[in-house]
Amino acid sequence: MGLQRRNTHLKSLIDARGWSQPQIAEAVNAAVGTATGRPGLYTEESIRRLLTGHVTWPPRHYRAALQTVFAVADPALLGLYNKRARAPQPPASPGTDRTADVLWGTAAVPHPESPGFDRSLAQGLVKGISATDLGGVSTNRRDALRTLGIGGIAVAGLRDAVLGAARESASLSNVVDRRAVEPTTMSECTDTLHRLATDYVLCPDLDRIFVELTVLRDRLAAVIQCASRITDLQDLYVLLAAACTLLASVSHDLAEPHAAMIQTDSATTFAKLAGHRSLENWVYCTRAMIASWWEPPARVLEEAGKAVIPRGISQVRLSGLVARAHSQVGHRSAAMAAMDAARRERDRLPEHESLTDLGPVFAFSLARQHYYDATTYARLGEWKRAKSEAENVISLYTPTSTQTWSATLTLAQVTLARADLHLTGPDAALAHLEPVLAIPVGQRIPQVKAALNGIGYDLAGSAATPAGRMLGEAVRTFAPRRDLDG
Repeated sequence: MGLQRRNTHLKSLIDARGWSQPQIAEAVNAAVGTATGRPGLYTEESIRRLLTGHVTWPPRHYRAALQTVFAVADPALLGLYNKRARAPQPPASPGTDRTADVLWGTAAVPHPESPGFDRSLAQGLVKGISATDLGGVSTNRRDALRTLGIGGIAVAGLRDAVLGAARESASLSNVVDRRAVEPTTMSECTDTLHRLATDYVLCPDLDRIFVELTVLRDRLAAVIQCASRITDLQDLYVLLAAACTLLASVSHDLAEPHAAMIQTDSATTFAKLAGHRSLENWVYCTRAMIASWWEPPARVLEEAGKAVIPRGISQVRLSGLVARAHSQVGHRSAAMAAMDAARRERDRLPEHESLTDLGPVFAFSLARQHYYDATTYARLGEWKRAKSEAENVISLYTPTSTQTWSATLTLAQVTLARADLHLTGPDAALAHLEPVLAIPVGQRIPQVKAALNGIGYDLAGSAATPAGRMLGEAVRTFAPRRDLDG
């Protein structure tokens, strides 16, 4: 039996952060619990055996948990290797410059990816496009780009290539740049997250936001490997959790609910590592919201029940989601009780919530609260109340001429149209839908299509009238059945 080789690489990572072995064991167990639903069983002795080299290849869930805790993409960067594998290569020393290996392709680029995406934005590159194919003579570059949709509605092909190339370049710089955390780094990352969270609310160019968010996420993961102070690590984990939560919302809007839930799994882990209970509960809100569009109401209630003693804005949002879930199955008393709970908590809200510092998407605005109430009343068939709540949303949240219509405002407009369809008739409903029907094709998210589909079902009693036929045709043109059914 050969001599055990001490894991100096893992030791250097631990020393740089100033963590104790019990602290690491606790963080690993939390990450295992998030991934498997059962808490991990690591102890101080488990970490000691990793450091002494007695254990070089822990079980899969523990390897993944260690990678999460130390924010690395490859187990080799933790000094881990499989003794049974042929000719294992020891990991590079912490100070080794791997730039040449990365640039010349002799080493894999550490590239922390969320499962389910796998560089999908870089696939489907445009090959062999001539100047004529691009829309004219070779010097007419602006028209060529406009023809392909660059700067406008997202299209497959060249725009994916451009965005993918930007992301890969940023990832390469994250590999090469391994300096200590600079004072400006945290503020730059915070400002970027806040800008993207604002863009998502006001001007959702989902392709661009998705790429920039993954670049930010990868930068944060790279910076964590340099961080040594506990306070820096906590702040970085908060930003990582927020970035993954926003990625979950974008994935949901892109009709990828499975990828969205994977992002929330990561966000939960990072929020727990940061010790940020409010953000952790906000992630559970996001999971319940995603489930409300893609899963049965019981799943919404299940996700809402995972929140740990929610308070403040998270409690208001969760209560609204619970109310909608109960209304979907006709439980009026439970739905009304949940709405009452949301209003009581709303009256107790402090003037400032720490979550709102991350960006407006983390603030459950009064307009969004009224929208949740409007959809709950609509599910219960209380159309006058639904109309009143939808009008509250519109009065609170009217866009300026330089902003696009937000998802909340658009969905409230659809709810108002649906209520007036029942209260007044198809003419009034069609008038309310005019700004919705004008949304460009590339911005027509599945939630809006599904909401409009509800109007299509409600038209059964008035489809024979000219106004009813006109409204039905408008809905079908905006959201064809094949789009809604997959």
